[in-house]
Amino acid sequence: MCGRFNLTDPSEIVQRFGFMDWSEKRPEPRFNIAPSQELLTIVQLPLETARLQTATWGLKPFWLQKGKLPPINARVEALGSSAMFRDAQRCLIPANGFYEWRQKQPMHIRPRDGKVFMFAGLWLPAGRSGGLPTAAIVTTRPNALMASIHTRMPAILRAEDELRWLDPAQDSQLAAEPFPAEWMEAYAVKPLVNSWENEGPELLEPAPAEDARPEQLSLL
Repeated sequence: MCGRFNLTDPSEIVQRFGFMDWSEKRPEPRFNIAPSQELLTIVQLPLETARLQTATWGLKPFWLQKGKLPPINARVEALGSSAMFRDAQRCLIPANGFYEWRQKQPMHIRPRDGKVFMFAGLWLPAGRSGGLPTAAIVTTRPNALMASIHTRMPAILRAEDELRWLDPAQDSQLAAEPFPAEWMEAYAVKPLVNSWENEGPELLEPAPAEDARPEQLSLL
């Protein structure tokens, strides 16, 4: 699964998708985005161009029972069969990296180039009670790097597939192939990320060598 991520350079979205309007809100860098918090999505409605949209992390169909937690992840294998995702539309969720826990040790995982990338995502409009749209991150099987950390990983799209993902006519299996392990890196970070209340660039600092296990350091 993917339960925390960061977007440390939102301005790079403008460079990649320069046609989007950035005038209404200039998002600040985020280092510890957690479920139920706001996140940025890129959506494309029929006959419209792609645009930026703020959503709440946790996909919430109108029929979801009160008190039931909305899913933050959507298994790519279930997109065509689960009622939870039947009415959801596709979106891109920009990030610079994400966190996963190897046993109790938090790890920061990101592409080696350090640039903004896009998770494959799903979103739903706000319900009758108002509020923001809601969204979830699609997950797939792990690549060789992630297999040593977790049994799942977020679906990271190759650059050439990002706008294709927004087209509902494209097969959802576009997000099924894991991002290449050789393009990624992972390293142990301090337990500051364990609390959603912590925020700031210090969350990305590598854990001291004495606090990280040798096999974790080998992922660098």
